[in-house]
Amino acid sequence: MKSDKNVVSIDFLIENLKATDQVVRLHAATVLGAMGEEAGPAVPALIELLKAANIHDRKLAALALGEIGPAAEQAIPALFAAVGDDDEGVAEMAEWALEEIDVVEDGEEAA
Repeated sequence: MKSDKNVVSIDFLIENLKATDQVVRLHAATVLGAMGEEAGPAVPALIELLKAANIHDRKLAALALGEIGPAAEQAIPALFAAVGDDDEGVAEMAEWALEEIDVVEDGEEAA
């Protein structure tokens, strides 16, 4: 069961993903990723960060989405797009995130 404190914290962290200070964004995404599936409500904001002009923000978003895991399933289309990113690091991180989010079970292959 989620406590009200966690909901407030997630909302606060989501807002910090939009901060002008890159260190604030870094901290917010790192904490959200560490929360794992509990940070599912942050997925839409992380998808937006994945589209940022800043390469570091895109890598960070892909990392956090991968750490959130299957709860970030709605990010799969955006991550597939990020696999084609001009920056090799972003593309690799997006590929890793897709592997972490993969919800296929029992030896089935992903489409």
